[in-house]
Amino acid sequence: MKSIVEKFANDRDNVWHLFNHMNDGLMITDYKQNIIAVNPSFEKITGYIFDEVVNKNPRFLQSGQTSRSVFNEMWEKIRTEGTWTGELINQRKNGEQFWSYITVTYIKKKKLEDSFYIGIMRDITERIKAEKRVSYLAYHDDLTQLPNRALFKKHMKETLLHAKHNNEKFALLFLDLDHFKKVNDSLGHHVGDLLLQHIATRLKEVVGEHGMVSRFGGDEFTILLHPLPNKWAAYDMVNRIIHSFQKPVDCAGEKIYSNTSMGISFYPEHGLDFHTLLKNADSAMYQAKQEGRSQFQEYNYTMNEGSRERLQLERELRTAIQDQQFQVYYQLQVDVDKGLPYGIEALIRWNHPKKGILSPAAFLPAAEETGLIVKIDDWVLRTACMETKKWHDQGFEDLVISVNISQKQFDRFDFVERVKHILNETKLNPERLCLEITENMAITHINQAVDKLNKLKKIGVKFSLDDFGTGYSSLSQLKHFPINTLKIDKSFVQQSSEEQENHAIVKLIIAMANSLNFSVICEGVETEDQLRLIKKEGCNHAQGYLFSKPLSFEKCGSVMKSMNCGKFSNSL
Repeated sequence: MKSIVEKFANDRDNVWHLFNHMNDGLMITDYKQNIIAVNPSFEKITGYIFDEVVNKNPRFLQSGQTSRSVFNEMWEKIRTEGTWTGELINQRKNGEQFWSYITVTYIKKKKLEDSFYIGIMRDITERIKAEKRVSYLAYHDDLTQLPNRALFKKHMKETLLHAKHNNEKFALLFLDLDHFKKVNDSLGHHVGDLLLQHIATRLKEVVGEHGMVSRFGGDEFTILLHPLPNKWAAYDMVNRIIHSFQKPVDCAGEKIYSNTSMGISFYPEHGLDFHTLLKNADSAMYQAKQEGRSQFQEYNYTMNEGSRERLQLERELRTAIQDQQFQVYYQLQVDVDKGLPYGIEALIRWNHPKKGILSPAAFLPAAEETGLIVKIDDWVLRTACMETKKWHDQGFEDLVISVNISQKQFDRFDFVERVKHILNETKLNPERLCLEITENMAITHINQAVDKLNKLKKIGVKFSLDDFGTGYSSLSQLKHFPINTLKIDKSFVQQSSEEQENHAIVKLIIAMANSLNFSVICEGVETEDQLRLIKKEGCNHAQGYLFSKPLSFEKCGSVMKSMNCGKFSNSL
């Protein structure tokens, strides 16, 4: 009787005809596992033709990347069940590795030499690549290619188990870029994305093999330092990270100096699970921002109290907006030569249901941080315009209302349209509205700021630069801004009679403003001596407790009526 090898050799044409149209590669070996037949799909997948593989053992296809345990399992299954199906990483003739989905079946005959093996091979490389891509995207940030929040959390949990079992320590760092929003607002989101990519690369270079860097979301990054011999190793890494931020980043031709605030928590000292360690590192990061940014803070248990208070304050602020708990108070602005008020400044107060009347210092920082300041500012502007219109209708038709504008409100793309809408809604004469912007805000994005100011100035709105002298304005740049008035910060006015330096600053600002045809308001005037001093230096406008404290709408109206000032000095 002919052997199996002779049969395949003699009937090769029949074999090719049978398997010629199969998409899967087919390979047949004798009982010694030497190849006796392959089909065209096998040749296409592997790159080998039949003459190159005949009488060879299929192990020549192995890439060395498949675990030995897989082969052990394969032969055990074939021995006990006669067949095995699984995935192997093989290698083509050109050296390229490929994933193959293989079924190997042993055909057992009475005579051992008549037995043979059939292997059916499917190239699943593209499917495996697609699956790996999907898995990669699920666990990595598409912009920076760093591990994302999901992968960081997964790795953290594995580290927790390892650290617990081996009595190890590790550190969790929570980073937030300082003033990142200004980059997006001034240079565009494209540059902001480039900055994040550069920062990600820099963090990976600094941390290296000492830990895992993740983009947690937005401009937030987390770093897991493990293994960690001691706290000093973590402190050293933190200082190296801060130092790395001192070098500018070149993004699309723009040199950007970016800083970061960091919080750090340690296992097991500051938590035994992922959420606790993350929350505590976040609290420490927030404290670093409160302390002045561009630094790090280690978590301590008192920080949780502050976090709870902030959350409670945010909830109460949202309720205050919904329940209309805010009130607008007004403080007189006086023409000191005529002894008459010409305008008033709108100042917000919170009529808290339990704590009574709260000043802005108690809640505006939290409103800024949460973004609620925009809603509050819009409400103040609308209310102030509406109530001023009521005073105009009562005979105080020249009264000018000054309203503070926050950075977030001013930065809105529709800021100009919103102001115009409120003026139309309340029917207030635009020439009787003065918007107060802070010195630092006005100088942040010069071209955008000037464009917005000019659009509103065309319809008659006036502008004052608040807290002048406390920021970083270049005096030469002020002439480019359509400002009507400079408001000298009260700290200079209140100390000007006692400190020669502050007196000189007040004198200089007044003289400079006069040369630029700006009017000047001195804030915080509380005594007759302060009033005489600013009047002597040429300042004709003042505001402060000497004239009136901030008053409710009703009380302010009563004061104005008692002063018999039906006609106001239109001095702006």
